[in-house]
This record gives sequence, C-alpha cells and structure tokens, in this order.
Amino acid sequence: MRRRRVKADGQARPASKIRNFAGFVRFLLLLCLILLLAGFAVFAVSTENSSPQDPLPKADGIVILTGGTGRMLAGGQLLQRKKGERLLASGVATSVSQSDLIDLLGISEQSLDCCVDIDTAAKDTLGNGRETAIWASALGYEHIILVTSDYHMARAKLEITTATGGIRITPYPVDSYVGDSPLTDTQRLGFLWREYLKLLAVWVRGAGNRKTAAPQPVPAPGDVMREQQEPPTITGPARAEEP
Repeated sequence: MRRRRVKADGQARPASKIRNFAGFVRFLLLLCLILLLAGFAVFAVSTENSSPQDPLPKADGIVILTGGTGRMLAGGQLLQRKKGERLLASGVATSVSQSDLIDLLGISEQSLDCCVDIDTAAKDTLGNGRETAIWASALGYEHIILVTSDYHMARAKLEITTATGGIRITPYPVDSYVGDSPLTDTQRLGFLWREYLKLLAVWVRGAGNRKTAAPQPVPAPGDVMREQQEPPTITGPARAEEP
C-alpha cells in the first residue's frame, strides 16, 4: 500500500506543476492586457487633451509632417510669427505647383523662396524622421517645433528623436477631431487604437538602439536649401492624411 501511495503522489506532482504553470501564464497574459489597455487609455486621453504650449518658445526651425491643410497652415503661421528661421515640409508627394504650396501654407512667395525647404523623399513617418534628421544636421539645428496631427504626435516625436539622436522637440499638435465627445465615438476610438499599436511597434523596434542612435550624416552641399541657395523644386502635393 505504501508503494502505491508513492506512485500516486509521483503522478500528482507533474499535474500540479502543469496547473501552476498554466495559472502563471494566464496571470501574465491578464497583466499584459491590463497594461496594454491602461496605456491606451493614457494615450487616448492625452491625445484628446493635447494643445500647443503657451507661450510657445522660439526654435531653430519648424517641421511640418504633411498630411492635411490644417498642419500646413499651422506651420506657415508659425513661420510668419518667426518661431523658427526655416520651415521643412516633409512628405511632399507629386504634382503640386508653387502657388498651391503658397496657398496651403498661407505665406507669401518671398517667404517660400527664402525660408521653406521641401522634402519629397519621405513616404511614411519613419522617412519623416530620417529626412528631418538630415535637414536639422545640415543646418546645425538643435531645437525644432514639430507640427503634425494630435494623434500622430507621439509616434512622430519618437521617430525623429531616434533618427536625430535626441534633438529638442517642441510639439505643436493640430486638432484632428471634429465633434463633441471623441472618447465616446467608437470610430474615433478604433482609429486611436490602431495609432496606439503603431506607436508600440515603433517603440519596440527602437528600444534596443534608441540610446545609442547617432544623428544622420550631414548631406553633401546643395542637398538642403539654405538662404543663399535657389528654392527647391516642387514635385507634388502634400500626401494624404497619415493613416
């Protein structure tokens, strides 16, 4: 009888360990889900409550991540207020005229010629970060005002910080929601959830090298327009709103 009990106890132990391990895994999954949802709640609330700093400090330059007339007009107004000596419109695509760009920015032709640089290489937020790093490095800028939609600001800041190695960024979020109660709008919440997952993906991708990331190399002379150079060639309109 004693031998049978030992055998039964031996069979019980592995089953008990499996149950304990399964319970631990379920606990970890639940904890991860709670943290994920809590992080989303913080992201959603901070997005909907974001607004430009007041008073807004002056920076070396202004960067617009194109994707909507609201962004372009806001950046143009900051240039007119002399909040930066130059403005970069990053992500300009195809078939826009110089007059169209003047209208989008709400500035004069003289301001466009002297103080606006056009990036047509960036196709996404990662590209925006890369091109902003090249532009800022070439001009020796250490502080920029970043103009983009409120929901896009966190991811854009992360991409640019990683690409530049830590340039100072003053955010200038542009309100992207038309309505009264964004946090009770299921369509808006779904949109913010997708943006939140994109932000997490960028954070995970850069977690290993963010602290050691070096700024992009300075481009060859002429790659970035300076005041003494000719205005850039305009090759297209601002791209569609960042998904």
